[in-house]
Amino acid sequence: MLIAEQLMLLCIDPVSGKFEVSRSHADIDELAAAAIILDLYEQCRLRYQGGHIVIEALLPTTQPQLAAAEQVLVGQVNGLTVIAAIELLVARLDPISTHLLESLFRRDVLHQVRESWWPWSRKHFPLRSIQARNEASAKLQVAATSRTNTLRELGLLILTDLAGMMAESLSGNAHEAAAQKLLHLPDQAMDDRNGHELLVHIRQYLTP
Repeated sequence: MLIAEQLMLLCIDPVSGKFEVSRSHADIDELAAAAIILDLYEQCRLRYQGGHIVIEALLPTTQPQLAAAEQVLVGQVNGLTVIAAIELLVARLDPISTHLLESLFRRDVLHQVRESWWPWSRKHFPLRSIQARNEASAKLQVAATSRTNTLRELGLLILTDLAGMMAESLSGNAHEAAAQKLLHLPDQAMDDRNGHELLVHIRQYLTP
């Protein structure tokens, strides 16, 4: 499952299927775009250097959201800043968060319902697979309590915190540990293998 998809599972109300982004400044589509960038980096499809990202190569993928994102970003010969890449993905793949939810629906992870009988009424996506959400929550727990983290674990922790939803999955000591880890993230030694610099850059851009 994509980092972006796990983020969506942590940001919807399981019963209503509506987004629950508790921070007024948070934009779920920007967070989704940032997560897609992390997915591309995790799969070695994207290179990050000097504040810019460049698509390495258009490789076959079974993930339509990654393929669409690559097509949007690949034409930028000299690369894009992280800010520009997020804004471009939000604009070209609008609404990116809904596309991710629809992908989860097609794989029986979510239900799909409409607000009313009207065919064009807003769609919501109540949770169907409790296991999928629990797995996403477990990633946050590992990110909070482990001394070292993968890109996926730390990226999911950062984006869930930016959405204001970290407390929904973490409590007590784990929540405090996560808060301290994020507070000191910029001071940690850079590790390009885990995309540390990219994670710091994304967090700085999305933090008001």
